[in-house]
Amino acid sequence: NMRLEVKENSKNYACSVVEIKNLFPIEGADNVLRTVVNGNNVVVPKTTEVGSKMLYFVSGTKLSAEYCRVNNLYDKEENNLDTTKRGFISFKNRRVKCLRLRGVISDGMLMPLSSLSSMNLPLSTQTMEVGNEFTDIDGVSICEKYIVPVRNSGENNKKGKQSVKISRLVDNQFYLHGDTSNLRKNMDKINPDDIIGIHYKKHGTSIVIGNVQVKRELSWVEKLAKRFNVKVDETKYDIVYSSRKVIKNQYLNPAKGEGFYGEDIWGVVAKEVSHKIPKNWTLYGEILGYTESGSAIQGKYDYGCKVGEHKVYIYKISVVNTDGNVIFLTDRQIEEYCEKVGLLYKDTFIYYGTIRNYMDMYFIEGDNWREEVLKTLEKNYNEKDCYMCTTKVPEEGIIVRVEKLEQYEAYKLKSKRFLLMESEEQEKEVSNIEDNQDES
Repeated sequence: NMRLEVKENSKNYACSVVEIKNLFPIEGADNVLRTVVNGNNVVVPKTTEVGSKMLYFVSGTKLSAEYCRVNNLYDKEENNLDTTKRGFISFKNRRVKCLRLRGVISDGMLMPLSSLSSMNLPLSTQTMEVGNEFTDIDGVSICEKYIVPVRNSGENNKKGKQSVKISRLVDNQFYLHGDTSNLRKNMDKINPDDIIGIHYKKHGTSIVIGNVQVKRELSWVEKLAKRFNVKVDETKYDIVYSSRKVIKNQYLNPAKGEGFYGEDIWGVVAKEVSHKIPKNWTLYGEILGYTESGSAIQGKYDYGCKVGEHKVYIYKISVVNTDGNVIFLTDRQIEEYCEKVGLLYKDTFIYYGTIRNYMDMYFIEGDNWREEVLKTLEKNYNEKDCYMCTTKVPEEGIIVRVEKLEQYEAYKLKSKRFLLMESEEQEKEVSNIEDNQDES
């Protein structure tokens, strides 16, 4: 039995086994056709057949070196197994691109199942089923998320005695924000009478700020008392804050370090809002605009901020008790709290209610109602310019949250224009504050 695995940081960039359900001609292109996979247009060779099973790699996926070599995907013949053949994958970064071809934005790449047979894996492609997802098969890497390489200044390479860091975190009190899955791939998880919230998606950098229990640094008197079995309170409430991946004030004995831009925009924001957070609450937000020194957080996406200014929008709030049980505020509750304490939320909160009511002009019945919902969402909220920015940039898209008490279920629907721009920036190796941060 083959073992299909998905790398932890690459859930949205796993290879999917899909069935080709449709093929459409592309005007002015004789050798290729267009198909739709997970709601995305993908350009395929004319030899592709409806009903065939294929492997789908979304744009922004990094293919393994061996997969590229044995399938002759590299754009320079000498790097391929068959040195007479040439593909279109760069040897330098092995990245699947989002491309515009004859007016069609093609998001990702489709490959035959037989492309795995060349990897000397103990598997039969016949056992691959539609819906299977993986980045690794039997421990062999096929793909992962592509991250723009950071040019290291050498600061982190200084040698010297490292002190042992002591974490002040209490288990099950502070949680980072997980990856948000693609709505186009998850429409089957949504039902007509689910209560949903539709939110305008913003292109910045994530911050998490919690007022949670942490370990106290004990005085020598308290340490002595503990030895004589005197009960000492070893925890206290304090602010813990993080970027999407890195907790910034985790240690009782922090080493002096600098953030991604030589400054800590997350610390600046934590100071601004921490006094508004009740005990046991954690706020999840997006920082937009600029760092204090004037570096753009996400290129031209200024969100109406002047250079050196920033805004913070909240998008999720959790409440955790001392046992580690977590519940999530509803969108309406977040709105009420943010209005009360003066945090940004309401103006990008587009809709709250059931999908049935949202789609009141359509019947939600039959097999393709989900397709109609997706088309309507794309028509209403994708492909326009970002109305919040003074510069002309494509809107990122929307987030659709499905209301649940004990889990945060949300899906992103990115505009195809945004995906194309994101791919072009990766090509130019534009560093991304979200994906590349100090691990300090």
